[in-house]
Amino acid sequence: MEVHTHTHTPRKKWTHYLWEFLMLFLAVFCGFLAENIRENSVERHRERDYIKLLIEDLHADTAIIHHAIPILQQYVRGLDTLIAETYANLEEKSDRRLMYYAYHHYCRTSFGVVISQRAMNQLKNSGNMRLIRNKQALEIILGIEVSFQQFDAQTNFLNPLQKDPSGFGMKIFDFKEYQKAKGDPGGDVNIGEEGFRKINYQPVLNNTDPGILKEFAARVGYYRNSLSSYIFYLAGANQGFEKDINNLNKIYQF
Repeated sequence: MEVHTHTHTPRKKWTHYLWEFLMLFLAVFCGFLAENIRENSVERHRERDYIKLLIEDLHADTAIIHHAIPILQQYVRGLDTLIAETYANLEEKSDRRLMYYAYHHYCRTSFGVVISQRAMNQLKNSGNMRLIRNKQALEIILGIEVSFQQFDAQTNFLNPLQKDPSGFGMKIFDFKEYQKAKGDPGGDVNIGEEGFRKINYQPVLNNTDPGILKEFAARVGYYRNSLSSYIFYLAGANQGFEKDINNLNKIYQF
């Protein structure tokens, strides 16, 4: 009968197991730390990208508003002319060619102001507002969001006020007179200033009732005053956007 000898593996010391545990722990911890650093770096870059995009939007918005304000101011002056000529017509002293032009150009035609909310929508809809870690920048962005909401509310309030005198004026102004203002040999209707200047007579009005004319002037006046207030609001909003651009540039050192 054979006798087998058993080889005994020496038992490892507890310090060996401790060392293995420490090595494994360090490997996992360093991997976690590296991943966390990488994610933080990616999020910081995304934060800066969103801020750059927001600043680009604000630059575009301020340019749009700067362009719109003088045009809207001209609309106010045109509406003033329409009101003055409407009241002058009560005394048969108006230039009805000017009335027709002012009604069409400044009352029936609206000039919309649309600003970009691209970056803000991306930040909100994708849940990336959390990327904005700078508290001062976050406060600025939240303030911009409120400004955008106020802008939409002001614009939505103004739109029906423009449509009101425009629709009411159909009781007064005769469409046939627009057809007579043709200035294009091809037959296209030119109802701009040039077309009405070519008319060598005073166009007729559908309704010359003093009560109707006064009500029309009042409706135009309400729209005119609201438009003037809207311009004042736009000027203030523009100053706010320019200040926000400067502050964000300072915070992120662009």
